Amino acid sequence: MDFLVDKVKDRIYAIAFWDTEWKSYNNCYLVLEEDGVIMIDSCKAEHSKYLLQAIHRLGKTADDVKLVLATHGHEDHVEGAEMFKNAKKIIHPKEGEEIGEFDDELSDQGVVGEFDYMLAGYHSPGSVIYYHRPSGILFTGDVLCFFGDPLSKEGLVSEGKELRQAWVDYLKSGGVSSSDLPGFLEALKILLHFQSEIMCTGHGGVLVGEVNEFVEELVSEAGNQLNLEAK
Repeated sequence: MDFLVDKVKDRIYAIAFWDTEWKSYNNCYLVLEEDGVIMIDSCKAEHSKYLLQAIHRLGKTADDVKLVLATHGHEDHVEGAEMFKNAKKIIHPKEGEEIGEFDDELSDQGVVGEFDYMLAGYHSPGSVIYYHRPSGILFTGDVLCFFGDPLSKEGLVSEGKELRQAWVDYLKSGGVSSSDLPGFLEALKILLHFQSEIMCTGHGGVLVGEVNEFVEELVSEAGNQLNLEAK
């Protein structure tokens, strides 16, 4: 199986698995701390053995993972968590039946260790945005991602200019349905709350630099689309 491991910032790594069924890169992330590993999202069950290979490549084992944060409860974000027997696993209670072995202790806004979080409620009822304060990295899950898109020619972690433009063009062409636009717009505003320069998404490219400017452009275009719908 094709998977990529790339450094995002000191001690923080992106892992992207090529999903042949969905024709998309599915992402998860590792924060390597002195007392253990924090994982954000955990891939499909069928990708678990490759996730272990990626963890070993970074000099760690499944037993080193002490915390798993799920951005939401879809299979490609939670199924791999079963491997990490020593880890506390956290998800928002609005994910309902998807909670499984996860603790549903999150409120709609708060702090988990060195992460701030806010409920976005877009893409799934319990979709959460995480912000890692020490690194300034934003973890968006599938609230804003590049599902099914090719990686930037610069690689997994990059400025990703063509990815940004593709999202703007997608909005302009009506790619987000009129029923989803209000929720999408509110979720984008949550991203702006954190003022990040690095965006780690649930699928595909990791964006580095001028993240707020990109999100502001999407906010503007989503607003334009809503105004067109209202006319």
